[in-house]
Amino acid sequence: MRQSTIGIISGVTLASLVACGGTTAKLLAELGILEGVWVSDGYGYVIDVRQDNQELYHLAGDTCILDYNASSELDMFLTSDTVHPSKTEDVFDFGVTYEPHRTVFTRQASLPDACLSPATDTTEGNFQAFADVFAAHYAFFDLYDVNWDHQVETARQSLSPEMTDAALFQLFAEMIAPLKDGHLELDAEIDGVNYNAAPKTTPLSRGVARRAAALGISEDAVFLEQLEAYWVNGINEQILQGTGTQAAGGKIQYGLIDGNIGYIAVLMLTGFAEPGTLSIPDDPDNENEYRIVNEVMDDIMTDFADAGVEAVIIDASVNFGGHDYLGREIAARFADQKRLVLTKQASDAQHTAATPVYIAPTGRPSFSGPVYLMTTQSTVSAGEIMTLALRALPQVTHVGQPTQGALSDILYKSLPNGWEIGMSNEVYYDPDGILWEGRGIAPERPIDIFSETDLVSRHPAAVQELSAHIRVSHLR
Repeated sequence: MRQSTIGIISGVTLASLVACGGTTAKLLAELGILEGVWVSDGYGYVIDVRQDNQELYHLAGDTCILDYNASSELDMFLTSDTVHPSKTEDVFDFGVTYEPHRTVFTRQASLPDACLSPATDTTEGNFQAFADVFAAHYAFFDLYDVNWDHQVETARQSLSPEMTDAALFQLFAEMIAPLKDGHLELDAEIDGVNYNAAPKTTPLSRGVARRAAALGISEDAVFLEQLEAYWVNGINEQILQGTGTQAAGGKIQYGLIDGNIGYIAVLMLTGFAEPGTLSIPDDPDNENEYRIVNEVMDDIMTDFADAGVEAVIIDASVNFGGHDYLGREIAARFADQKRLVLTKQASDAQHTAATPVYIAPTGRPSFSGPVYLMTTQSTVSAGEIMTLALRALPQVTHVGQPTQGALSDILYKSLPNGWEIGMSNEVYYDPDGILWEGRGIAPERPIDIFSETDLVSRHPAAVQELSAHIRVSHLR
């Protein structure tokens, strides 16, 4: 799920929610909470709202980082919609609309000791902050068989006060390289140039990189070429034969296959109000997104009912993620009763219990027949939460290839020099208590869809293969 500089909930970052500052007194009055120091259980956030202070820190063990940008903009993410005071005046919880998981903050009398001397913007200060942030918050070292203490001590031998920023960035990239995590990233701007380090965790991403290198062109150019082949030439022209409908800002396509098989392709779970296949908002409007997904699903379910559809394919073979609740709203149109989808919890939370997440019938147009969900390793984040939601339903069969295995929301942290880290720090279990992180959610019926050599070219044939199976198994 995409996703935060404060308690990332469903992929919404603090940076995307903030815009301008306000006075501490006004902020506290609007929220109905007391002035003081508020510390999150998990996620490493410290908020200081005392006597005109308005500061946000990132706490990681013995390291504390003052986030200057976020500090001036607290009133833009701490709002009456996101903050729920409790009956106990020393506790509030933070979350976003439509997501049940919330971050608990407890009031303390003073700043943690580490925040009295925040980390400095020096080579050593940034290195220690980087090491401590991962040690405190990253959830899956064991999953990837990485000894972080060893990584840190080995890398420390390369440090020197004269080290350039580019060399420091490269050192950080090497430290995290063994973590093959789709929700891991390091971003920096150095001398006006953007730097990024993120693992290539899917056959499609590795194949794009290989093709770009062979052709001597950018990976972005190859990616856009393959997206066109998948979304336009493959789905619109071959699978739906030009008779499909685009909806949700171009992020959903739907229609009929051979008259009575309904087909829904979901490319991402955000930006439904933004025209353009890859357009996503800087400031997501959850209410509007929620309205749109339900209007779109009303139209789809109604059209399918009018056409006498007897089975449905939900194609998430490429799903870039987005907001969990949008995937759950789609899955709810196939729910027969309230069912547990997953439980989630911050790996570094000490006192907050895991949050159960459910789907339930909506009372709006729905479908109760057989459903087939297609996934690949390019089904990521919120797409994987949609996968769990659909798998919780008895009439759904999961086919294709395993998902990417990057279910956790991304926790974003800033270093003293302004570089940004994104990492997984939440643990998701399915209703059977299975952790799918790192390996991907395995389908019941394997179908080859993507590979590093063919990239997206086999996708229409895979859908045709599934349609033939459905005709034999279910259709009259």
